Amino acid sequence: MENFVNALVSGLISGSLYAAMALGLTIIYGVSRVFNFGHGVIAVIGAYLTWYLLSAMGVPFLLATLLSLAFMALFGWLLYRFTISPLLKKPNWEFSTVLFMLGAGILLENVVLQVFGPRVKSIPLLVEGALKAGFVQINWHELALIAIVVIAIAALSLFFKYSRTGQAMRAVAQSIPGAQVVGIHIEQIFGMTFALAFVVTGFSGILLGTKYYLNPHIGWEWMVKGFVIVTFGGLGSTAGAVVAALILGLVEAIATLYLGAIWVWPIWFVLFLIVLLLRPQGILGGRK
Repeated sequence: MENFVNALVSGLISGSLYAAMALGLTIIYGVSRVFNFGHGVIAVIGAYLTWYLLSAMGVPFLLATLLSLAFMALFGWLLYRFTISPLLKKPNWEFSTVLFMLGAGILLENVVLQVFGPRVKSIPLLVEGALKAGFVQINWHELALIAIVVIAIAALSLFFKYSRTGQAMRAVAQSIPGAQVVGIHIEQIFGMTFALAFVVTGFSGILLGTKYYLNPHIGWEWMVKGFVIVTFGGLGSTAGAVVAALILGLVEAIATLYLGAIWVWPIWFVLFLIVLLLRPQGILGGRK
């Protein structure tokens, strides 16, 4: 029982981090219909930038995070403005953007490898120490991660619900022609969407970097997990991504406990295929 309960706690922690990681993918697809196959590498870049500012330049953690996220916002906007935007105006843009983002991901992975080297890195823990309640043990760092993810998801929800930009993004996600009719500047919203998604993705990479070791190639593992999560939850559905991430995080922890880590991916994909067969639009019904 003790091992089972601790596995559940570990699964919730992993699931919350996966939820944060998958949200960036969901935001881009939900608004612009562009599927970002470079998603995992974007998370890695955010993590490596923060690591560099912390370790090489001695910048305090909060400032390092803010500087990294500012860079990610600018990077996302520039990438959209000078590469994705021209592609969206061409025939077969869906296929072209997928190929471009896949190629960009491979290129960026090799840039990270050349700049930072192949050796693993890690971002320092946010908080030291551990909490033990009965036979459940969790360290303060993991509690801080859960709290940060919950606050970030709540902040995103409030942004989409109450801010003019967030409402415009929701309108574009529902209907691009309808959004144009009411005077929404589609190009501007798409650029802001990429900037926001890159910030969210980079932030998730920073959080993941405090729990897992970093290397230039881990982005593809995060990309596959993000793809499974957003498809499992429903493409474009932020609530679906959160629910799917928590479910799969718990499945990962329990499978690791009873069967071994080698069985995690097969079980994930079995569940993924079952959902595709029974409910192709995902557990929460696709784009909102």
